[in-house]
Amino acid sequence: MTRIVRMTGLPVAGLLLVTAVTIGLDQVGYIPDTPLVTAIIAFALFVIGVPHGSFDLALLRRAGNTGTTAQLVLLYLTCAMAMYMVWRITPTLALATFLVMAVAHFADDWTDCGSRFIANGIAAAIVAAPAVLHGTSLGALFVVLTGEADAVVLAEVMLLVAPVGIAVALVGLVALWQAGRKDLAISAGCGLAAMLLLPPVLGFALFFCLVHSPMQFRSHADALGLRGFKDWSGIVLPISLGGLGVAAVVLVLNDGATLTTDVFAASFMTLSVLTAPHMLMPMLADKLKQRQSPATR
Repeated sequence: MTRIVRMTGLPVAGLLLVTAVTIGLDQVGYIPDTPLVTAIIAFALFVIGVPHGSFDLALLRRAGNTGTTAQLVLLYLTCAMAMYMVWRITPTLALATFLVMAVAHFADDWTDCGSRFIANGIAAAIVAAPAVLHGTSLGALFVVLTGEADAVVLAEVMLLVAPVGIAVALVGLVALWQAGRKDLAISAGCGLAAMLLLPPVLGFALFFCLVHSPMQFRSHADALGLRGFKDWSGIVLPISLGGLGVAAVVLVLNDGATLTTDVFAASFMTLSVLTAPHMLMPMLADKLKQRQSPATR
């Protein structure tokens, strides 16, 4: 009997059930697609999704980085501030950058399929899938998020990417299944179904909160040898509270007209602001390590 690993934080049977019930409730109209619901989901997405990035500095330390804590924190804040400035100067470019970063980041979840190209295809399919059935509402969300009418072009680009991405993703699901990673195949399938069938924010929240974030959280905690709340709370809670502080600052500085709009925009802007250092820090920290290490011959 094949053992199914709890990679997603839920048994895959539970993930399948939650995904099916959520899609079913949405199809019969029990989940209203209103600005208030969108704002609540966006806030919950941020609160549940951010903690998996709390291990970044500890993982860099474990990898043998020689930079001081102050230097690593400064690098982290510099990356985050740079991303925030892009949002302030050219929001549509910032959103496009966030979408590309999301594909590159989510691809790391599916590397067990045996091909980086296919892993990227699964990630691209998940990110672009909302454009297939919810292109109009996706474009409207992008306009709200950026404050620029031209942002609807991004939804149109995603619609072009989605068919190819989905085709590659289906190949990837088969590859994961044949590689013995049935848990990952089912998780990817649930994430893709949620992003394809549910309203964009709800679909992204289900994938991000029930698949990507728990998967990464468990992987990082295991890598650091942290087995329970007492082990990891000292790392996760302070940095997560710092992330909430960043979101509060973004919310205050945002120029939206209503609280619900501001919460939605602030949540996604903060996710992108924190994603930039989350992805770039390992590379920049390696550069710092090389500069501080004496040259050897």
